[in-house]
Amino acid sequence: MVWLNGEPRPLEGRTLKEVLEELGVELERVAVLLNEEAYPGSELPHHILREGDVVEVVALMQGG
Repeated sequence: MVWLNGEPRPLEGRTLKEVLEELGVELERVAVLLNEEAYPGSELPHHILREGDVVEVVALMQGG
């Protein structure tokens, strides 16, 4: 299982970008933590998800 935002999901063998796009995530508006390494959504590494990977998707917000 891959942990996505705290929930186990059977996502192994697919790329991180593929999964997020299928979930309707607007990559330009998020940051992604992949196994505790942070990436802007628009610059995701080519990573094929494996058993035990931990992914957290964080929405970027503007404000003042």
